[in-house]
Amino acid sequence: MAASVLHLLETLETRLEHKNAELTALRAENQRLKQQLALLEAGNAVPTDEPPAEERLEVARAEVECEAAPEQEAVQEQGPVVTPEPPSASEAATEAAETPPSPQVLLKQWYQRYPEAFFKGHTKPLKVGIHQDLAEREPWSGKLIRRALANYVNLPRYVKSMREGAERVDLDGQPSGKVDKEAAQHASERRKEHPGTGGIERAAAPLKSQAEKEAGAASKATHAPQRQPAKKVITEKSEQKKPLSLEEKLKGLQQKFEGH
Repeated sequence: MAASVLHLLETLETRLEHKNAELTALRAENQRLKQQLALLEAGNAVPTDEPPAEERLEVARAEVECEAAPEQEAVQEQGPVVTPEPPSASEAATEAAETPPSPQVLLKQWYQRYPEAFFKGHTKPLKVGIHQDLAEREPWSGKLIRRALANYVNLPRYVKSMREGAERVDLDGQPSGKVDKEAAQHASERRKEHPGTGGIERAAAPLKSQAEKEAGAASKATHAPQRQPAKKVITEKSEQKKPLSLEEKLKGLQQKFEGH
């Protein structure tokens, strides 16, 4: 009995020693892990040797001022910047006047600028070489002057004024020669080739009346009742006559003899 109890005690002491050894090993392992964790935290920590934010701001401001200093010196050397003033009304009018107008607009200006030479109503022939006088007074090119002048001399009223012996005028309305026979003949041929508006209206009047008559006849034909086609009864009967019998032939001969 006593031997069994001693054996049990020895077994318990052995187990206790094993447990104490395991506990010591676990403590050592725990201490080692703590050291490793401390080393890792020390390695990941951000160094704090950078200057404060205020000092960095002052440094950046000083760098910007140093870069801007040469540009300011260059501007001062060049002098103050002069802002161009907008053009005045007179300068704008001058620029607008320098823009060449169209031939039609230029001819309208001539009606007002040379009222003794260019007429809107009763027209007088112009001086021979009038384009040279216009080139001396007008600031435009010779091509533009000739085109505007062509618009005027091709008007029906101007062609009509080109009669033999008619007096020509210059830009001031002063007499400057007369229309010769050749120029008058050329104008007459142009009148025949391009008759005036009155001749066109007179020529168009008969055509207009004829067109109105045709339109009236067409309207009546449209509103008139349509006739039914005649039946060809008689023709069909004559075509479909039956041959005469012997008795009918004898009666016909008897009627002929009685008639004689």
